[in-house]
Amino acid sequence: MKQLVFLVLSLISLNALSTSVTVSDTVTGTWTADTVIVEDDLIIPENGQLVIMPGTVVRFKSYYRIDVQGSLLAQGVQGDTILFTVPDTTNFYLQDRGRGGWSGIRFRQTASTQDSSLFEFCRFEFGKATEDSVNCYGGALFSEDFNKIRFSNCLFYTNYSFYSGGAVYLRNSDALVTNCVFKNNYSGNTGTIYGYGGGVCSMYSAPVIKHNSFYGNTSTGVGGAVSFDNSDPLFEHNIMKYNLSGLGGALGVLRSAPVRTFSNNLVAENEAVFFGGGICCIRSFPVFSNLTIADNNSVYGGGFYCNDSAVPRMYNSIIWGNSGFGPSVYIWDVRSAPSFLYCNIEGDTSAFEGSGSHLGYHGEYLDNINTDPLFAYAGMYDYQLWAESPCIDRGIPDPAFLSLPPTDLAGAPRVLNNVIDMGAYEYDGTTPASHLLKEIVQAYPNPFSEEITIKTPVSGNNTVVYIADITGRRINELRYYNDSFIWDGNDYKGKPVVQGLYFITLKSGDASYCIKVIKK
Repeated sequence: MKQLVFLVLSLISLNALSTSVTVSDTVTGTWTADTVIVEDDLIIPENGQLVIMPGTVVRFKSYYRIDVQGSLLAQGVQGDTILFTVPDTTNFYLQDRGRGGWSGIRFRQTASTQDSSLFEFCRFEFGKATEDSVNCYGGALFSEDFNKIRFSNCLFYTNYSFYSGGAVYLRNSDALVTNCVFKNNYSGNTGTIYGYGGGVCSMYSAPVIKHNSFYGNTSTGVGGAVSFDNSDPLFEHNIMKYNLSGLGGALGVLRSAPVRTFSNNLVAENEAVFFGGGICCIRSFPVFSNLTIADNNSVYGGGFYCNDSAVPRMYNSIIWGNSGFGPSVYIWDVRSAPSFLYCNIEGDTSAFEGSGSHLGYHGEYLDNINTDPLFAYAGMYDYQLWAESPCIDRGIPDPAFLSLPPTDLAGAPRVLNNVIDMGAYEYDGTTPASHLLKEIVQAYPNPFSEEITIKTPVSGNNTVVYIADITGRRINELRYYNDSFIWDGNDYKGKPVVQGLYFITLKSGDASYCIKVIKK
């Protein structure tokens, strides 16, 4: 009996610690409840401040938003994040209705005199920007004419905008975005207006966007992960993989003459429906340095695409393993003249295509090589270099004018042996030999209709294969069987998956390799 009483008292005590409040209209002060239920549009008034404590779940009952005219501090901590979400995501994918989502956080007409708004260790999911033209930008966040916003260590997952900025839209807003993950966000619609920036769209802004990861984001127009239009960003140390767009599967730069260099970015395994599987550059003049643009795909220009008098300059970069007509570079018009210096370009200029290629090409092409870069695959930081890579110590002799950061994508010193390497990574002499998975993994038939076989000599209890869909969502897991893995095209529940693109990731110890396959 004493044990029963103790158990009942314990449950009462636990329930007493779990609290919820309901809010609407004007809000200030501090939210300390476990769950905050939003049942109307909220306004943080001018000179007012709202503080959200770590671990709080902010649950929007319907398509409601937070308009910030003062300041908002949502600072979670590692292991105790702040969640912005909705209780019911049914009909989230209806493009012209707010159902299944919430209407985001909006900085519109926020005075420059207001205090900064800070977001740390937050998760933004199922934010939605639709229904009216004013609120069709920035699924999770919209900021216009306000600079004092910072995001760090946040996750933007499955947000949507009818026009641009699937997760974040910045217009004349120089926000800071660091150490964040953008996954499965989407911008655009099935109508005639194209979406820009599946993860982030920047217009007339100079944001700092660095040390972020962009996976499985989609836009119908330009920039599956990120688009910059009339902007001067600091964009460095970012990973962009598995993103999809019409032009620029990962990144689009439009109508911009940035002063700052795009540097130390990995652009790999992205896809464009039309042009520029990795990056598209339209009427712009950016400077790129130490990019790795690899294994991207498009109908035209698998790696890099230029159009409308684009004159970018690219230094110390690797463009390799991309596919499409003009697999490395496609130049649409003779007025576009991209320059490549101290780069490793698969196929050299002879493999360029478009009106601005061959006899029409008039950019600088100096001190480049055309040699297998010998990529190593090492989990999160894949596409590093083998010790035998021809890209080591082959960059420009004096890169000071590029104002590069002191470290590479993985955090290693950017220049070793007094000469910079090509690509996003600087070889530091520690790339392990166990990462030689790309050379020994085979998947066939590909495309497949009923089942696909993955063969590799790597085996053992620590070897596993994961299947993910185009959004990055894991749908099945395979175990080693008699010298191979076989996927029957089913998900975890044994149901056949739909036709389309899938990613098969093989992991063995610390090594990993991802293969793209198509079910037809």
